[in-house]
Amino acid sequence: MPPNDNYYMMRSLEKALFIIETMATKREWTLKDLSATCSIPKGTLQRILRTLEELGYVRQLERGGAYALTLKFHTLGRQIVSHNNLVPLLQPILGSLRDKVNETVNLSILSDMDMVVIHKITSRHALQMDSIIGTSFPAYISASGKAFLAFLPEEDLRNFIKDLRRSDAEINSEKINLIYKDLEEVRERGVGMDFEELFKGIRCIAAPVFDNAGEIAATISCSVPTVRLDMSLSQKLVREIPLAAAEASKLLEAPARAFTLDIDALAQTLAVP
Repeated sequence: MPPNDNYYMMRSLEKALFIIETMATKREWTLKDLSATCSIPKGTLQRILRTLEELGYVRQLERGGAYALTLKFHTLGRQIVSHNNLVPLLQPILGSLRDKVNETVNLSILSDMDMVVIHKITSRHALQMDSIIGTSFPAYISASGKAFLAFLPEEDLRNFIKDLRRSDAEINSEKINLIYKDLEEVRERGVGMDFEELFKGIRCIAAPVFDNAGEIAATISCSVPTVRLDMSLSQKLVREIPLAAAEASKLLEAPARAFTLDIDALAQTLAVP
């Protein structure tokens, strides 16, 4: 007799996915409540949660406390959407921006603690930032990361900061305060910047792209060698990158946003004397 459709089902995987879908219905769960809701014995549930925790999909809010899903699911969803829709949709905007500034243009998204380049259009200069699609870099010190983190939902940002502190012993309260201050400035002006914090000899400026729900979807950025970064190019970058990001957001039917951007002042900060 041929096996029925259920023959190939992995019950343990089915159970784990059911737990994940249940956990997604509210912010956090005690082991007792989750066990009762899913009708799964606590011992079995603990083993599944421990596995998901080791893989980065679940976190325990404090030792012996409640459980919650991590940003990894949010990131996976964003990556799927981005790969399916964003790149071909935004390609003309990215190409037009590259032609205007003649610098390499990157489209990036957040993945766990890092920003990942999902598309780029290179400049025509012989000297350029040598990154490839799939390159990742720490979010909290990069222009793209700052532009993305600044517009995360408050709870998601708090979780990111908690995970950052756990992953790096050098991230103390003073550095966290500086990160929050930097992100507040990004929210006001609508661009993130880094001044060789990520790569020596490279400065970067990035602007956020929003989706139709008004949520951050990606960032558009240019990383430029400091030897070319005079006042004229800096003004062009500060003007054109936010315009390209706003055009991309409009294409995604995002609600309009207004930022306070002083082009000359910011260009003066970005330019290399």
